[in-house]
Amino acid sequence: MTSEVELLIGILLIIGLGLVAIRWHAIDLLGAISGAVISFLAFLAGSFSWLFMIVIFVGVSSALTKYRYDYKRKIGFAQEKSGTRSWPNSIANAGVAAIASVAELYTHSEIFAVMFLTSVAAALSDTLATEVGLLSPSRPRLITHLSKTVEPGTSGGISLLGDAAAVLSAIGMSLVGLAALAIKGMGPWNSAAASLAVILGAVIGVFFDSLLGATVQGVNKCAVCGRFTENLTHHEQNTITVRGLRFVDNNVVNFIGILVGALISIGVYLLLVAL
Repeated sequence: MTSEVELLIGILLIIGLGLVAIRWHAIDLLGAISGAVISFLAFLAGSFSWLFMIVIFVGVSSALTKYRYDYKRKIGFAQEKSGTRSWPNSIANAGVAAIASVAELYTHSEIFAVMFLTSVAAALSDTLATEVGLLSPSRPRLITHLSKTVEPGTSGGISLLGDAAAVLSAIGMSLVGLAALAIKGMGPWNSAAASLAVILGAVIGVFFDSLLGATVQGVNKCAVCGRFTENLTHHEQNTITVRGLRFVDNNVVNFIGILVGALISIGVYLLLVAL
């Protein structure tokens, strides 16, 4: 049970983090507000340890988004608005974490702790796969046709460098999250089962994200320079959709990928603890 003092500290910490993120141009005002709501739900469900994992995601993902941003913008696959994220990005990346937090508040079940951790791990792994993959010296390959190479940043494109970053991120977040899960009194086997479930769920979520990107996500073409991009505008002009569904953008794909990974992690965890 969170004490009044801890609650006050948590609220002040969330507000402070939001202001720092805005100051750093990592997120805009609406994004910060939606992120603060999600962070507060996570804090209520899992106290400072859950909040800490969200901080890790925001910090690492924002830093990587801005790393070599000019190069990513040059090839047409940089995050819009100079890397400043807004509320759709917050919902896409942390919406599943919010669902898990609310479920945990009502049920106090460890499966939702697993779901929460997997959602954060999947979100960070997907971000690393994209941002690090864009810097790969070799051309990515289309996940649905591995013999076919595509331009860096193409929806559904995967690279060895990006995939390695995603797997290592999932492992790292799983290990960090063990502290939060241990608070719930998990024994050694349950903790190991939770860790494996988180890793598998996060990695599967990332690859499912890529599969959706190669099949249903909208791919657009700039009417000015002819470059393919995920963005709805390029050179301040509306792009033309040439593949997939225009309303299925990267945020929709991210949310679905994270949700699928989180649900799979629950199944894997329940299966392992039943052995």
